[in-house]
Amino acid sequence: MEGVLSKIGLTKNEINVYTTLLKLGTALAGEITSYSGVHRRNVYDSIERLIEKGLVSFVVINNRKWFKAADPSRLLVVVDEQKNRLDNIKISMEQLIPQLKALPVIKERQDVSYFKGKEGIKTVYEDILATAKSYIGYGPGIHIDTLLKAYFNDYIRRRIKKGMGLRMIWDEHSRGKYFTKTSLVESKFLPNEVCSYAALRIYGNKVALMLFSEDRPLAVVIENKAIADGYRKYFEVMWKAAKP
Repeated sequence: MEGVLSKIGLTKNEINVYTTLLKLGTALAGEITSYSGVHRRNVYDSIERLIEKGLVSFVVINNRKWFKAADPSRLLVVVDEQKNRLDNIKISMEQLIPQLKALPVIKERQDVSYFKGKEGIKTVYEDILATAKSYIGYGPGIHIDTLLKAYFNDYIRRRIKKGMGLRMIWDEHSRGKYFTKTSLVESKFLPNEVCSYAALRIYGNKVALMLFSEDRPLAVVIENKAIADGYRKYFEVMWKAAKP
């Protein structure tokens, strides 16, 4: 019971006072202290907060306050009120985010993020899908298909649906594979001996360096315009050398 009630913001003392009042019906502060085991001063503090939440009411008889717990169904109202408050906060946050993104950049960002495992690789692909209009890169196709399997197929489907184009350089082992011939992809190929488990993706101001090793897949994403532009020049040299 305590675990559930704490999720709507009630403290341990508030829970004790509220449940004690449910058992007693109507009670003075001293009785609540005796039955709940909560210190008298903390009882008064808890009652004040419970009154604010509409979970406790009181009546004055002969200059003494008698307290009563609200029906437990009131707890659902508290939950709804919190949900409405969070919904309003979400709306305000959605309006604030564009303003925060539009703040002028005093120094060029140079963020470096590290990702480990298959899920880390997927995170990079999701970032590409969410932030880029197109991208360029090189291999290794077969290793990607083996490592990511069903996810890679779903990613391709969503990429095409978004209308995202790309230019890719693959190893010769990948020639003829489905992922080299999907919509909106322009493919070229390099000899197998110059390819490895390593891969490169360049999108926006980001460069993703990935290793598609089955035992230790990982990725490093660098966000820096100068670095991304430099890798683009490197890619164009490779593109000219690759075969259709």
